[in-house]
Amino acid sequence: MHILVDKTLIISKGTEMLRIPANRLVYITADGNYSYVMTQDNRSQLVSFQLGQLEDLIGEQLGDAGGNFVRLGRGLIINTDFVYLIDISKKRLVLSDCNGCWHDLTASREVLIKLKAYIDATTNND
Repeated sequence: MHILVDKTLIISKGTEMLRIPANRLVYITADGNYSYVMTQDNRSQLVSFQLGQLEDLIGEQLGDAGGNFVRLGRGLIINTDFVYLIDISKKRLVLSDCNGCWHDLTASREVLIKLKAYIDATTNND
């Protein structure tokens, strides 16, 4: 597990800037050439970055702490600290902080199998 305390992701383009504490960033989902950034307070912000660009920003700005963020397929980046439920048979992924933040998502079986294996591996190494 990587510590995200005091790490902030800054997404800046043109006349807009979005600052998000990394430990409050739950997931990012693609929408064409744009992306939606979802935070722990259940807010969504549309940004004019493609998912790959945001993936690069996370790596550049968060360094090792960016390891908490995993890209799932073509359309989703998640913060693994919020993984609450993986149900492979129902293709369901729930991200939650067990305190009001709740995001029920769908993902392919293959992606969920890999995510479960990744979390199992990182949990057993801590």
